[in-house]
Formats: sequence, C-alpha cells, structure tokens
Amino acid sequence: MWYSLLFSFIAFALCCLGASLIFFVKNSNAKVEAFLHAFAGGVMVASSVFSLILPASEYCTELALKDYIILPICFLCAFGVVFLLNLKGSSKNGQINVTSFNLGMALHNIPEGMCIGFSVASAVHFGTHSALVSAIIIALGIGIQNIPEGSSVAFPLYSLGYSRKKSFATALLIGLVEVPAGIIAYLLGLNFIFLMPYMLCFAAGIMLVVAVCELMPEALAKNKRVAILSFCIGFLLMMTLDVALG
Repeated sequence: MWYSLLFSFIAFALCCLGASLIFFVKNSNAKVEAFLHAFAGGVMVASSVFSLILPASEYCTELALKDYIILPICFLCAFGVVFLLNLKGSSKNGQINVTSFNLGMALHNIPEGMCIGFSVASAVHFGTHSALVSAIIIALGIGIQNIPEGSSVAFPLYSLGYSRKKSFATALLIGLVEVPAGIIAYLLGLNFIFLMPYMLCFAAGIMLVVAVCELMPEALAKNKRVAILSFCIGFLLMMTLDVALG
C-alpha cells in the first residue's frame, strides 16, 4: 500500500507545483503548457497500451477469460465514466460557475488516481522490475499533466477575485482527491485479483480518453508544433522504457 500512497502523492505534489505558479507568474506560458499537456498525453497513450492493456490481456489468458470481449466493454465503461465526470465548469455570461468548476475538477481527478492504484496493484502481482517501473512512469505521466492542471485551477479562481492563497489552497484540495482514489483502487486490485483485467483495461480507457479528448486538444490549441513534438517524445520514451525493461 505504501507504493500506492507514494506514487499517488507524487502526482499530487506535481499538482501542487503547478498551482504554486500562482505566486510567481501573472499568466501561464502557452508553449510550456502545450509541452506538458502533450508530453503527458504521449506517456499516457503509450502507458495505456504497453503497461495496462497488454498486462490485462495476460490476466485474461491466465484466468481463462475472453479478452476480446472483456477489454472493449471495460474501455467503453471508462469512456462513459470520464464523459460523465468531465464537468469542468459551466459558464454563464462569460463567467465560470465556481461550484461546478471545482466539483468537476475534483471528480475528474478520481479516475486518474485510480489509474495509479491499479498499476501499482498490477506491479505487486507480477513482482517484476519492469512492472514497477511502468507504475512509476504512469504516476509521473499523470503527475506531469497535473502541473498545468493545477495551474488551470488556480489561475481562473484568482481571476474571479480569489486571493492567491485561497486559489492555491483550493487547487491543492482538488488535487488531493487522487491520493485516496489511488489507495482504494490499489486495495481493490490486490484483494480481488480476478478483477484485475477489468480494472487495468478500465484504467487504460480512462488514460486514453483523457489524453486524446482533453490533453491533446488543449496542447494543439496552444502550440501545434510543440504539441506534436512533445507527444512523440513522451510516447517514444514510455514505449522504449517499457519494451527495454519488459
């Protein structure tokens, strides 16, 4: 459980880092945000395939399950969950609805924390160095995208009249949701091994949807060239590490 707590806390700490920028800069840098979003997207896409979907298929073989039926269903369920929880705030007369914004961002962090917990549970089950490294990289990938996400919470709240300290504290509380979500997912995966293929593919679906539907559109909108390059770097880095260590 300590690994799950540590990795979830790493992702949370990087969210804090992003939120702390509210004390040092007036506006966020578009190129830096594009790089972080797209790099995290590349890492998450590669991680979902090599560190989650392929191990899920191995679990299915080990448990005599039909992976070609189970995996697509879990992926579709993950897509539905992200779609329902992706309530980043409604707008009214050009103003952010603060309650919806904060609630949506907090709910949005739950499946991200679950991805970390499931990956750690898988690493503990397989007991290999490569599985542990994959779990670390997944946590770092989610953490990297938490940097601009922390800023994306703090800066809008500050623009609405919140103090810098209150904006920072709110971003921290929203990011903290990932820690208990990761621990709960880890305990579920470790104590109910027969659920692992479902949960791993579910986590993979969450990561793919977040990367493709949220991170990449935002990165491309900020700087297309930087986004494409950093996505490739993130994907190749994760793929190389997983294949080399696997």
